[in-house]
Amino acid sequence: MTTFHLTWAGLGLAAPVTWLHTLMFAVFWTGVLYAYSPTADWVATRLVKTPPKLGMFRALQESTFKLVLGIALAWLLGAFLEELLLRGIVVNALRGTIGAWPAVAVAAAGAFVIHLYQGPRAALIVAQLSVLFGVLYVASGDDLKSVILAHGFYDTIAFIQFGMKKTSYSNLS
Repeated sequence: MTTFHLTWAGLGLAAPVTWLHTLMFAVFWTGVLYAYSPTADWVATRLVKTPPKLGMFRALQESTFKLVLGIALAWLLGAFLEELLLRGIVVNALRGTIGAWPAVAVAAAGAFVIHLYQGPRAALIVAQLSVLFGVLYVASGDDLKSVILAHGFYDTIAFIQFGMKKTSYSNLS
């Protein structure tokens, strides 16, 4: 049974052995997330016909300043706070009692709920990606820094693509 410690190290935020390893793992995993994204969209589209509600992201398309501000907020709220809550706290706290993989599933369910403001299809896509973030967290030996970086890189690319109207969801309101 694993014990959960509410410390920086217990949350997966201890100083890395090497930042290069952490960065390379995050970049590789960002590629995995992007490779899986079309499948996540395909699954969600089959289960939920109503498209996502992304009108609140329209500001990303209005100016470079708004895009950069949106990316900064995505790093703070998405990459850092979501990962700290869902992987650092939820997965860590639950895996000692229910196991790592059920804890990853509970965290993904939490991500689904948190993202329902974007509509059920988007929330389902996010939940699938959240499972991958959980797998990364467990596979990396609880290195939350890798997960935060991968999440931030993923969101940065997604926001830029959305801002430049290069995604199939760029024109949704």
